[in-house]
Amino acid sequence: MSTPDVVIVGAGAAGIGAGMALQQRGIPFLIVEGADRIGGRAFTDTASLGTPWDHGCHWLHCADVNPLVAHAQRLGSQYLTDPGWEAGALWIDGALASKDEVAASNAAVQQAFDTVYTEGERGRDVAISDVLPDAGRWARGARHVLQLMIGDDPETDSAAAYADYDDTDHDWPVVSGYGALIAAMADGLPIRLNTPVSGVTDRAGGVRVETGAGTIDAKAAIVTVSTNVLAGSAIAFSPGPAAEFVEKARQFPCGAFEKVAFALSNLPAEFREIRHLMIYPDGGAPAIDFKIADGPIPTMIAHIAGTPAFDLMKLPAADRIVFARDRLISVMGPDVAKLIVAAQCTNWVNNPLIGGSYSHALPGAAQLRRDLIAADTGNVAFAGEALSAQWQATAHGAWQSGQDVATRIAAQLG
Repeated sequence: MSTPDVVIVGAGAAGIGAGMALQQRGIPFLIVEGADRIGGRAFTDTASLGTPWDHGCHWLHCADVNPLVAHAQRLGSQYLTDPGWEAGALWIDGALASKDEVAASNAAVQQAFDTVYTEGERGRDVAISDVLPDAGRWARGARHVLQLMIGDDPETDSAAAYADYDDTDHDWPVVSGYGALIAAMADGLPIRLNTPVSGVTDRAGGVRVETGAGTIDAKAAIVTVSTNVLAGSAIAFSPGPAAEFVEKARQFPCGAFEKVAFALSNLPAEFREIRHLMIYPDGGAPAIDFKIADGPIPTMIAHIAGTPAFDLMKLPAADRIVFARDRLISVMGPDVAKLIVAAQCTNWVNNPLIGGSYSHALPGAAQLRRDLIAADTGNVAFAGEALSAQWQATAHGAWQSGQDVATRIAAQLG
C-alpha cells in the first residue's frame, strides 16, 4: 500500500468531509472503508423498489445553515423545501383523525420538545423521560417522534445533551437520495473499499493502521466509524489517548432506527395528498408512521425507532415486512396488500460495520461528550456525528466534524 500523510478510517459522511478538507489543502491521504460502497449510514437504494429511497439519512436538517445544501445544488440533487408537515394525517381509534385532533397531537409533540430544550438548557443532564410532560391521549405519538429523533428511547438520552442540538426547524427531504449525494461528493477522493481496519497504533512520529489488505504507515489517522463499532472489538487501539477516548465513547451508543419500504402500483385516492401518516394501533401498541410519496412508483416507508426497532430487528426480514404491511392493512384495508409490488427493509442494527442508527449521550454524559469533542488524542483523531457540537445525529454534523478534525490535523502536520 501507499504511504499517505493521513489515513481516514471510514467512507461515510465524516470520512468524506475529512477527505475533502485534506484534498483542498493538498495533503496526501487515503480513505479505507470496510464495506463495498461509499456512504456509511447514508445509502440510497435504487434497486429494490424501482425508485430511489434512503435506507439511512434522508433529510437536509437545519437546511438554512446546512453546509451540504450547497453541494446538493452543485451536484444537481433533487430536494423539497417543503417538508410537508401540513400534509400530515393521524389514524386513531379506528379512523382518520379530525383536523382539530391532528393539531392537538402536533401540539403535544411540540410541547414535549419544548420541554426537553427548556430543561436541557437549564443543564438537567437527566433522562429525557424524566422531564417530559404528560401528553395524555397523544403520548404514544410524542414518544414515537422522540424515538425517531433520538434514535432510541427517551429513557436513554440526556436532556442536556439533546438540547445541544441547534435545531433551526428547516428540514428538506432529498428525493433523489441523500446517500446518492454523499457518494457524489466523494467523487475523485482516493478510497479503497472492502478494506476493513482491525488495528490502529499511535507511535512515535505517526500511526500504523492494520487492514485486511495490509499495513499502512502514516503521520496521522482520522477514525470516523460509528460509536457502536468503536465500542466493539473489530478495531484494536494501542494504549494511550485514543484507547481512552474509545472507552469514554461508550457513553454515546447508537440506538435503533429502521425502515420498511413499500412500492405500490398506485395510491388509493384518499391517501394521495398525505405525506406523513401516524398510526396508533389498536390495543395500545407503539405508534408507527409512514412517509408517503406519490409519483410514477408511489412509496410508503415505515419508520420505527427505539425499543420497537430493536425488537423488530430480532425477526427475519420477511416478518419485518409483514409487520409493517399489517399496520397499513389496519388503516387502508386488506386490498392495499394487492397494491404492493415490492418491499424492502433496512438492517442497520445487524450490520457489523454500523451497529445501529445514530448516537445519543446517556443521561449524565452531556459534558463528557462536549469534552471529547475538544479532546487531543494525539496522532489518532476521531470524527463523526457523535462528535458534532451542535448537529449531532445528522449527516451534515458528521461531514462538518470530519472537516473540522481534518483542518486541525492539517495544522498539526504543518
